[in-house]
Amino acid sequence: MMKEILYIENVVDEKSSQVSEAISLATTKGLGLSVLFVVPLHPDVTDWVDVQEKQLDEAEANVESLGKKLESELKEKGQPFKWKMIRGTGDAMLESIGEFMPADVMLVGKLDLEPLGEKGVHNLEDLSSRFHCPVLPVERLLAGSEVKQKNNIVRFLSFGVLSAASYFLFFPQLDRLNHALFMKGTILGGLAVMAVVGIHAYVYGSFTEYIPKFLGLEKPGGGGH
Repeated sequence: MMKEILYIENVVDEKSSQVSEAISLATTKGLGLSVLFVVPLHPDVTDWVDVQEKQLDEAEANVESLGKKLESELKEKGQPFKWKMIRGTGDAMLESIGEFMPADVMLVGKLDLEPLGEKGVHNLEDLSSRFHCPVLPVERLLAGSEVKQKNNIVRFLSFGVLSAASYFLFFPQLDRLNHALFMKGTILGGLAVMAVVGIHAYVYGSFTEYIPKFLGLEKPGGGGH
C-alpha cells in the first residue's frame, strides 16, 4: 500500500510551483508528502557573480516563505508534510533525495536534470533506478485527471438526460403500461417489470453517484483502509 510521496521541482517562487498538484493527491489519498524544492542555478543574468547571488538569495527567500506557508496550512489540516530547499547542484540533489527515502513514488514537476548528468542520472528512468523508486512526471497525473474529469462530466450529463427522459416520458405512461402489460400476471409482464426496474435503478444510480464528486463531498481514499 502506498504511504509516502516525494515531490521534487525546480522553483523560484510560488507562481512557478506545481506543488499544489502533489498536495491534492496526498490529501485525497491520505498519503504523507515530502517536498524537495530545488532552486535552479541558471539565473536570468549570468554576467556578474553578485547579480547571480542576488537572484539566488531572492529565490531562496521566496521558496522558504512558500515552504513555511504550506507547512503551517497542512499542519492545521493534519496532513503529514516535510520539506527542504536546496540549490540545484547534482550532489545536493542526490543527497537530499536520499534523505527522503524510502518513498513509494517520486513525483517530478519542472526539473532540470542537467546537474545530475555528471552523476550518471540523465533521465527519470535513471533517477528511478538510482533510488529503486518509481518516478512519474506530475504532468502525467494532471493529464489523467483532466481526462477522467471530462469523462465524469460526460457520463453525468448523459445519465442526467436519461433520468429526465425516464421521469418526464416514461412515468406519465406508467398507468397505461400497468394495464397493458405490467399487471397482467403474465411471464412477459413480470420480465418487463424486472427489466424496467433494473434499467431505471442503473440509470438513476449512475447519475446520482457523480453528485458528491462535483460537490466535493466524496470521501478520500487511502488511509488505513
